Amino acid sequence: MLYLSKRFEKGILIMRHNRRTLSIVRKETWMKVKDPAKLRRKRMNRKYSQRDLAFLVKRSQNTIHLLETGGMKTLSEDLALLIAARLDVEWEDYFDLEEHEVVPKVTNAAHSIQNAEHKVAS
Repeated sequence: MLYLSKRFEKGILIMRHNRRTLSIVRKETWMKVKDPAKLRRKRMNRKYSQRDLAFLVKRSQNTIHLLETGGMKTLSEDLALLIAARLDVEWEDYFDLEEHEVVPKVTNAAHSIQNAEHKVAS
């Protein structure tokens, strides 16, 4: 008899087949800056330096610099929401939400043991 189910636990989708776990699919959400120059203009209009905004969102000044110059392509959802709140804007105007499914790499036990033994021997 075929037993197939799906379960969600804290952003993790667990699929089962015949009471054995087939795969674990984890969803990660990231934000992407729509227009780095627009983010910079808004920060400057609010009279914040990069250092001031970084302090308010508990990140480094370099992080803010990278976001404004396009050097950092993605950021966490938490950081995007913090920045939007501090700049008093809607996050949808400045950031795009991206979801990625992360599937762990599957290896067989024999291969893993051989690799571990090889590393120990080296």
